[in-house]
Amino acid sequence: GQYNNGIEKIDDWRRNNVNVLVHDLGVAIKKIKPYVKYGISPCGVWDNKENNSAGSDTRGLSAYRELYADGVKWMQEGWIDYINPQIYFPFKNRAAAYEILVDWWQKHTYGRHFYVGHGAYRVTENKIGWTDRSQIPRQVRHLREEHDVEGSIYFSSKSLTDNLVGLQDSMRNDLYRTPALPPTMPWLDSIPPNAPFGLLVKNSANGKMNTLFWQKPDLATDGESAYGYVIYRFNLDEKVNIKDPGKIIFITFDGNKLQYTDDDIKQHQQYKYVVTAIDRMKNESKPSDSRSANEEI
Repeated sequence: GQYNNGIEKIDDWRRNNVNVLVHDLGVAIKKIKPYVKYGISPCGVWDNKENNSAGSDTRGLSAYRELYADGVKWMQEGWIDYINPQIYFPFKNRAAAYEILVDWWQKHTYGRHFYVGHGAYRVTENKIGWTDRSQIPRQVRHLREEHDVEGSIYFSSKSLTDNLVGLQDSMRNDLYRTPALPPTMPWLDSIPPNAPFGLLVKNSANGKMNTLFWQKPDLATDGESAYGYVIYRFNLDEKVNIKDPGKIIFITFDGNKLQYTDDDIKQHQQYKYVVTAIDRMKNESKPSDSRSANEEI
């Protein structure tokens, strides 16, 4: 062969070099810190259908063909934990439509996570699709209706901190109004911690806040206790349901923080609370017993 490893075509040789790097870097990272989530953000198009029957119905820059980046292989082989394609295109874009790529990538997750990369830096452009200032919020709502998209990543953070076209506002006030846990990666860690116990809720003398106290859980079978806690609040007559993230009022990533003060309460309104423990990979325990303020145990 003309190139190393008996590879005859230079394109395949280049792709192989990239593959070796992606694989070996992942192995090296996990050896030192097995909990690190290792992922890559390639360009949005893996390959176009006109050149590859397995490709997407697009006519954009091909990561596979022009950049020698075979993201599908990395996912198939389980070398990376997530892929974050840069789908920096609007809906119905002629060369590469947002909705076509979101649909295509969902069919190529192989049990790993697919997060959409959104082009937040493009929101001020006066180009077709981007003149619609609700383009990114619409993209987020769209992916939330899909089955195999685990979330969003935005480029760039400066676009958000600068609040271009009010994007940060709509995130804070609408799209990300309530806290949520990142999705778990069971292939890295599937054992949840044990539940916190001994929950107490004390109402302050002026009735304006409830303070919660709890005990750190015993070690789970993998030797982990708690990396943090999630506090849920319900009305007294509500059923406790920790599957509803709208009931989360606080998440702490400090396993030694064993109290929380809820000062966002309506006077004369009774609430009940439960606390769950999370591990570093955000596996969540069963809930503690539920408690309302000044309830005798």
